[in-house]
Amino acid sequence: MENKTVTEKKSVWTHKLFGNRYVIFIFRLLLGGVFLVSSIGKLVDVEKYSVDVVYDFGVLPMILARPFGLVMPFIELGVALGLLFGVLTRLSALGGGLMSIAFFIAKGMVLAQGREIDCGCFGAIVGTLASVTIYMDIPMLIFSIAIMYAPDYSRHWLAVGNRLSEQVKKKFHMVW
Repeated sequence: MENKTVTEKKSVWTHKLFGNRYVIFIFRLLLGGVFLVSSIGKLVDVEKYSVDVVYDFGVLPMILARPFGLVMPFIELGVALGLLFGVLTRLSALGGGLMSIAFFIAKGMVLAQGREIDCGCFGAIVGTLASVTIYMDIPMLIFSIAIMYAPDYSRHWLAVGNRLSEQVKKKFHMVW
């Protein structure tokens, strides 16, 4: 009987997760869907649902808060479309993961100060408290990491990105 070492067992487990096209597809849809709903909810009124919320958090200096609030819904939209259509999936997953980390830290800082605020995560669509949505950030980060490290065949399964030429895919291999 064959005994597998710990590293072999880990590599089998990670290969099963990252190589499973169904799991990665579901992660892409879930993460892309969350960012799509989030961006649409903010794009209804960017000043109210994005810029004001960034000010309310009080984490960024005032000089950075407004530009960040103005740009964030468009970055979320780009991440969502990249994941949903399977185009630049690594770059989109990286963006999603970095935003999840930033949101987790900002919410953690607010909660550590004893403040309870509406996080503005979904803008006009639904009001959500930072103390509730902080629990969404860790799974979103895990989904992002799984997508980034997934092999091409599972990351681009059922993707519009498959329609592009091999030459284009090779040029953008690191972010594709």
